[in-house]
Amino acid sequence: MFDQPFGDPAMSPRHAEVRFQGAHAVVHDLGSAAGTRLNGVPVRESHTLAEGDVLRLGDTMFVYTSTEPPPAADEPRSATEPELTGATASIEAVRRSIAAVAPHPRTVVVTGETGTGKEIVARLLHRHSGRSGPFVAVNCGGFTEGLLASELFGHVRGAFTGAVAEQQGLFRAARGGTLLLDEASDIPLAFQPTLLRVLETWQVRPVGSSRDVPVDVRVVAASNRELVSLVQQGLFRADLYARLAQWNIRLPPLRDRREDIPALSRALLAQLGAEGRALTPDLEEALLVHPWPLNVRGLSNVLSIAVIATPAGQPLALGPEVLAALEDNRIERSVLPPAAPPVELDRARLEELLRRFGGRVAELARHVGVSRPKLYRLLWSAELDPACFRRR
Repeated sequence: MFDQPFGDPAMSPRHAEVRFQGAHAVVHDLGSAAGTRLNGVPVRESHTLAEGDVLRLGDTMFVYTSTEPPPAADEPRSATEPELTGATASIEAVRRSIAAVAPHPRTVVVTGETGTGKEIVARLLHRHSGRSGPFVAVNCGGFTEGLLASELFGHVRGAFTGAVAEQQGLFRAARGGTLLLDEASDIPLAFQPTLLRVLETWQVRPVGSSRDVPVDVRVVAASNRELVSLVQQGLFRADLYARLAQWNIRLPPLRDRREDIPALSRALLAQLGAEGRALTPDLEEALLVHPWPLNVRGLSNVLSIAVIATPAGQPLALGPEVLAALEDNRIERSVLPPAAPPVELDRARLEELLRRFGGRVAELARHVGVSRPKLYRLLWSAELDPACFRRR
């Protein structure tokens, strides 16, 4: 099916048609003056659509998905509460996972690339847990073993130089509530046995003290790296991972749920004080085809620049400042899977890879480390149609 994120097809001339050939959807350009664009590239003949493809017909954008979106939730939400925006199946699965585990006093591991909303998930877990205490978050990156112990467990007066007063620590500050251990993958390896003991006994020993203090807190650990992979590399204790991961929630990257970009854009514009601002078709298309290595955080950054760069009263445009911001947001972060080594993509190599991946362009693009639009351009210049390689 098609999800219509931007524009109004009723206001657009007929530029192309889409026909279903078996299980595949094929787009045919009808020779319009404006042309049809697939993933930002003009379509001059027939092409089989893949999951997540962005189709532009005149000024109207469509995102192709082979699954029916779930119905929108009817639950009213306050504008001040954290929320996961979107209606794709992957985000609905995250919502169901939150609802399932929130009432149980289990530790939860939330993983996802930077900017996917891990802290939002932690706050939703707290909101639906029924716990009356506060939500407290700490970024575990950059702490030495001793400093992290003091931050989490507190210290007594005189425990070390500069400890002029007693500090209760974040485990006790979150009493009756939820403690988020953000960037849990950065917890020093030498400190991990101490944290494991706390999670098993629910008692902390402030630095410099000889007495344990009981704590009542729900712990959520967030990481932009898969902790189980770090366990396999010997960089994270298996017993601590097992204690933390009593439930796992994985957040999808934005590039895998492009049909949520329109709703996310509207929500982010409202946060930026630009609620209701329209977008030009060129900017709409650019947002939909962008790979978004920084995910929702990157989308917010680009929209913020578009609001500043576009005069009031005009639709947000794809101006030079926005183009520069999009290019800056292409920088891959260390949290993303490493790209494959560069390969020579001549016609013979492309044909070999198409056969190997059964014509699945998205998987092939990830394998060779290029964006899908760029791969489509390479395929078309080599006169190769992925549909011819798809297994029936």
